[in-house]
Amino acid sequence: MSAPGAVFVSGATGRTGRAMIAAFVARGLEVVGLVRDPAKAAVIEALGARAASGDLNDAESLVTAAAGCRTFVHIGPPMDSREVEQTTAMLTAGQTVGARDFIYYSAMHPLRQEVDHHRRKLIAEALVVESGLAYTILQPCRYMQHLEAIWADVVATGVHAMPFSTHKRFSVVDLADLAVAVALVVSDSGHRYGSYELAGPQPLSQQDMAAIIAERIGCPVTARRIEPELQATRMAAGGATPERVSCALTMNRHYDAHGFLGNANVLRWLLGREPTTFAQYVERLCGDGGSAAT
Repeated sequence: MSAPGAVFVSGATGRTGRAMIAAFVARGLEVVGLVRDPAKAAVIEALGARAASGDLNDAESLVTAAAGCRTFVHIGPPMDSREVEQTTAMLTAGQTVGARDFIYYSAMHPLRQEVDHHRRKLIAEALVVESGLAYTILQPCRYMQHLEAIWADVVATGVHAMPFSTHKRFSVVDLADLAVAVALVVSDSGHRYGSYELAGPQPLSQQDMAAIIAERIGCPVTARRIEPELQATRMAAGGATPERVSCALTMNRHYDAHGFLGNANVLRWLLGREPTTFAQYVERLCGDGGSAAT
């Protein structure tokens, strides 16, 4: 094991980035979070990290922001068409400042070429492998935390609705577990040159999830499929860009046909314990008043 030095984190103000930074700080790591909007620096500082201004679309700003950092953790914006270019910029910055390690937070099954952001992550993974930096690639499955966006509606209406089949199964994973696992990877150079699939411990359909929620809240919950096109309309009304709407529509149609299953053995090995089950997550969600990201 060797000390990772200061850890530079992109995507720092997002849900995933915040969870990662909190886990890194909990392990006593020095963390620098990339912030495009200086007004959000307080979000990073409240987690015990230092904020540095920069933009993933400006490689020079990344070099300045990451000065003195020896480990890069790249969490790209979700479903961004510039994923490859932004990863290239982060790699260039890492090479320029003399980083030792580059940890790329990808997605499980980047080989799913028909899903736009999976395809882009596969291209980005190749760039990471060929960069000359010591790398680790992490491939998380769909988060349990996607429930949080609809939690109030589920409790109020007794309907668990997602834009894909109620029968297709997903190996949903707890973001809190992922954050701990990534912190362990960052802290230990023994994970260099690994590519790790990080999935939850149970293959669950929407119907399975609805039954688990119903048991916890003591009321019937029905699983329902939302037409992907309706979901896209709702996203657009909520301010999502046409690009992101299109990407989400493609992804949801793919999930509707195939589900999203993986194996939890690697996550179990990294954590040194059983990964969180969906029932345990729902229990925590209820106890936290509807928010259980960390």
